[in-house]
Amino acid sequence: MFDPSIPAPIWLVWPHLSYLERIFLLLLILLSIYVLFVSATTVWAVGKLGRRNGVGADANEPVAVLRRRSARVDKLITTALYLFGVVLFWGLQRAYFTIDNSKATGESIILMNFGPRFVFAGDVFFVLLVLHAVGWLISHRIDRLALHMTQRHAQ
Repeated sequence: MFDPSIPAPIWLVWPHLSYLERIFLLLLILLSIYVLFVSATTVWAVGKLGRRNGVGADANEPVAVLRRRSARVDKLITTALYLFGVVLFWGLQRAYFTIDNSKATGESIILMNFGPRFVFAGDVFFVLLVLHAVGWLISHRIDRLALHMTQRHAQ
């Protein structure tokens, strides 16, 4: 079914995934679009605030808004990771369903049924890692902006 020595793209295993795994992948795509949109708007806002010379209490409000947005993105990515764990382990239970009148041994059928789940898990882990890195970069840019504004305020 799958050659374990060659990485398989997700569209090859799509027919073998359960509805729950398919729904999770669609939600992960939506989350990825949202994170990329938020990161682009945050980078734009950080650049705009970095060029502005305002100091004082009113200058800290946009930074607080950006920090809340970054925290929301981090919580969404963490929630997606936990939901992925639930979906993955429910999907792994399906690997033990075998056909009684098959000529193959039960062990080989179970091992072949693990293949799509491993491809699913590998692809989702990679996407979550990329989203986590993007979220970390957003948080880092906001922290640098806050430090820069604090130093400007102290002068």
